This record gives sequence, C-alpha cells and structure tokens, in this order.
Amino acid sequence: GCVKNRLIRNVGREVLGTILMVLAALAIGAVLVVLSGNEPAEAYGMMLKGSFGSTQKITELFVKLIPTLIMALGVSVAFRAQLWNIGAQGQFIMGSICSMVVALYVPVVIPARIVLAFLVSVLAGAAWAGLAGWLKTRFNANEVITTLMLNYIANYLLLYLINGPMQDPYSDLSQTDLVPEGMRLARLFAPYRLHTGFFLLLAVVIVMIFFWRTTLGYRIDLVGQGEKVATYSGVNVKRTVVITMCISGAFSGLAGFIETFGINYRLLDGIAGDAGNIATIVALLGSLNVYGIIAAAMFFSVLLCGGASMQRMTEVPYSVVNVIQGLIIILVIAKNTVMASLERRLKKLRAAGKKEERTHVE
Repeated sequence: GCVKNRLIRNVGREVLGTILMVLAALAIGAVLVVLSGNEPAEAYGMMLKGSFGSTQKITELFVKLIPTLIMALGVSVAFRAQLWNIGAQGQFIMGSICSMVVALYVPVVIPARIVLAFLVSVLAGAAWAGLAGWLKTRFNANEVITTLMLNYIANYLLLYLINGPMQDPYSDLSQTDLVPEGMRLARLFAPYRLHTGFFLLLAVVIVMIFFWRTTLGYRIDLVGQGEKVATYSGVNVKRTVVITMCISGAFSGLAGFIETFGINYRLLDGIAGDAGNIATIVALLGSLNVYGIIAAAMFFSVLLCGGASMQRMTEVPYSVVNVIQGLIIILVIAKNTVMASLERRLKKLRAAGKKEERTHVE
C-alpha cells in the first residue's frame, strides 16, 4: 500500500509538473503574441480552430500524430536505458530510402513487395541505430555524437540518391519516381490524407503498453538504473544496449515507411522535416511513459497543425510556435528543479502555518 501510494504520488507529481511547464510556455507565448500586436485569446483560438475546426483538420491532426508518436515511443525506449538516441531523423530517412529501393527496384508481386518494404524499413532503422549502440559498446563512443553524425550521413545519402541514381528520369526535380499505386497505404476517408498507417500506429501503442512488462523491458529499465545494478542483476549490459538501440531505431524506420507510402509517395529532400527533434521533445514531455507520450504527441500535433492556421488567420508569425516548442524543452529539462523548489516552499508555508496555529492555541 505504501509503495502504491508513493508511486501514485510520483506519477501525480510528474503529470502536474508537465502541465505547469506547458502552461508556463503558453503564457510566455501569449506575451510574445501581445508584443507582435495581436490578441492571445484570438491567436490560441485560431490554433484550436486550425486543429479541430473541420473533419479535414481533425484528419490532418492524426496525419501529423502518426510519425510523431511512433518515433517518440521509439526514442523513449532508448532514453529509459539512459541511451540518448538523438538520431531518430537519420533512422527515419534510412527506413524511407530502403523501403523505396524495394518499392521501385525489387521485381516481385506487389503484395509481397509491400511486406518486404515494411520489413526492410524496420530493419534499416534498427541497423542505423544499432550501429551507434555497437560503437558505444565496442569503443565507448558517445551515442549523442554518433547518432547525430549518422543523421548527417543519412541526409547526404538521401540527397545523393534523389539527385543521382534514384532521381525520377522524367523530372528535373530532386525526387524519385512515385511508389507504384498498388503499394500506397489506402486512404481511410477519401479525399482526406489520413491513411491505414493509423492502424500501424495503434498496433505500436498496444505493443508499447505491454512491452515494459516483458523480460526485455525489465532488462532495459535495469540498464537505465546503471551498469553495476544491471550487471549484478545478471543482465548482459553490452548486448542489451545494442538491442535497445535497434528497437529504438526500428520505430523511426517504420515511421519513414509510413510517411513515404502513406503521404509523400516518393523520396524528397527534407522528407523527415523536424520529426526527429519533435519526437525527442515529445518523449521527454511525456516523462518516457506511454500514456504521457500519447498526450504530449497529441499536444504537439495541435501545436504544429494549429500554428500554421494561426499564422494564416492572424498576423502572428509561425516563429512564435517554434519559440513555444523551445520553451517547452527548456522548462521540461528544468521541471524537476522547479517542482522541488515549489515543494520546499509549500513545506515552509505549512510549517509556518502550523507554528502560527500552535501560538494561537497557547
């Protein structure tokens, strides 16, 4: 009972802290809206309208949510093991490239080719992150630096391919030919862009809810508590590090497949956009907890979809949305310090209140 109460208290503290940090970021954002000569209520109203104002806007919200949530859940697996996988973007790109190679150049029947493209995208993302995991265990290379550098390699490989060997022969643009029509992820509600990749997202969420209760999930958590703790518990730390990075990268590779076959239908420059950075923010904002990450991903999807509408319908620049994102990162990092400081002050106030009561009684 005592352990359960402490757990509930810690979860409550995390949730409250996150909500306070988000509200603080939105409050500072409101000040910036005022400085730009606009009304905060109107600006944030437009943001909500831009996310929920019509069927088309709600479907777009889920289009944004799919890659963001899948990648954030993947990143959180590495983060739980204290492995800072900053390479979700590169893993996304490698998943996109490898699945596209299968789609355009592997001469097998289309149903088999879709399955193959799916598997290859997951394996490519896993291998790209697993490489950083192996470099860490073999040479003690810092995974923040290796995953970041691998992002650049993936990006330049993409640029080389779309301007060279894989460039669409019928176009001068930096892009590949289109995915064959039979391989594209079907639209759920034509003419809206929301596609069957949504079911893959649901499958990922269900897997992740149960993942932390498995033996592997337990081992990953132990590695996150420190190498000595994990070793004493009989965990092979080096192998678990590589496996953890592979799982983390597999999610981003899958997101690359979904975006390529569900939205873009071809490889383009900047195909990953800012998805890797947003996935990292969402994972941290959700306190590396599946349900927290779902809520954070939803919030960021509203911020991204609604921010574009806010810019169109008011005179608020889109950079305000970027500032709010940046503030959320800073405040989430500072969350524990801020919450500890608030708790100390509350304790002092309670102590002062009790002292006053005693004085009155006497």
